Amino acid sequence: MNADTPVKLTYVVTWREISEGLKMQMRHSPVGRWCYRVLWGLCALLALLSVANLLTRGVGAAGLEVWRFLLTACLIVIAIRWLTALALLAYARHLGEHRVTVDADGISTVSERHTHHTNWGFYGRSAESRRVFVLLTPDVWGTGVMVLPKRGLSDPQDSERLRSLITKHLAAGSPRRSARDSRSRDESHDAPASHPYTERQES
Repeated sequence: MNADTPVKLTYVVTWREISEGLKMQMRHSPVGRWCYRVLWGLCALLALLSVANLLTRGVGAAGLEVWRFLLTACLIVIAIRWLTALALLAYARHLGEHRVTVDADGISTVSERHTHHTNWGFYGRSAESRRVFVLLTPDVWGTGVMVLPKRGLSDPQDSERLRSLITKHLAAGSPRRSARDSRSRDESHDAPASHPYTERQES
């Protein structure tokens, strides 16, 4: 299978797909993972403290404020993603149907009101779920997000082809790898050329 074979997607984005993309953004970006763990860790800690109080001191020990704070924290985690997804859905619906081509040059998107092309170097990592492929920029927030719904693929085999394209070109364009390769080239360029015969004679 040729990993550079173009893959086309046609879709009108849904709220569920955007919400799933935002959830994966949080789980796969450094800052997102940290925030996700802190919020749910706080919820778990409050729950454990409340249960411990209930077991040792009775129902009245766990005050109403503790339970209210626990419930509010959990709702905030869910509501932020849902509200953000609703805002992005309105924008995506304004653009209309999306026709996306993914190939060796990057991702080209054509809609009723917008045309855009993004090179692979713009993205630094990817994630995949049952419904979507997600591309994220390499910054710590993963600010730039591209959600590619699998239902937009015309052929079930295109899912594997798209996965191969993403894996190949994101690995080739990884900032860390590019910087390492650049340093290797610079070092090899700056190092004096060795001559096998001279080295043997000097030894």
